[in-house]
Formats: sequence, C-alpha cells, structure tokens
Amino acid sequence: GNASNKLNTPFGLALDYSNTLYIADSYNHRVQKYYRDASFGETVAGQETGVSNSTADTLNYAGDLALDVNGDIYVSDVNNHRVQLWTNGSITGVTVAGTGI
Repeated sequence: GNASNKLNTPFGLALDYSNTLYIADSYNHRVQKYYRDASFGETVAGQETGVSNSTADTLNYAGDLALDVNGDIYVSDVNNHRVQLWTNGSITGVTVAGTGI
C-alpha cells in the first residue's frame, strides 16, 4: 500500500547524522523519511500517493539515494533515466544527471 506506514519494494536507504532513516520506496515512487522510533514515514521526494510520472515533482521507480551534509537528497529515478536532487524541504526535484529519456 501507499499509506505513510507502508512500503512497496524498499530499495535504497541512508541515515543522516541524527539517525533519521531515508528509504527509497521504489514501487510507491517516493522517498520516505522515518525519524528514530517512528512507525509512520514522511514523504520527502515524489508524491505521497505513490503516483509515478516524469515531472519535476514525481519519480518513476525510486532506486538508490544519497544524502549530503545539508540534508539534500539525490535519488536515482530509474524509469525516468535521471538523477533528481531534492533540496532539503523542497516539494520538487531538479535533474542533475541524465536526460530523462
């Protein structure tokens, strides 16, 4: 399912400095953020409804991910053939690698 406490094919993951867990929720086409001891996640990249597309605010199969020291998220957007950068707190991503085709 795509509720905030559900994952559909979790693939990549990363931890930040405060042990907050970020999970690439591949078939829900999003990245979920789980604070320590939390049962529910927060969508920080992609659509919380799990909708896929090729627009800047969506992902299509979130593959792996990486975090930088600013809390920015780099996501391999597998089926869109690109890497998207979601700056900390942003509701949309920016293509930083790949062509999207």
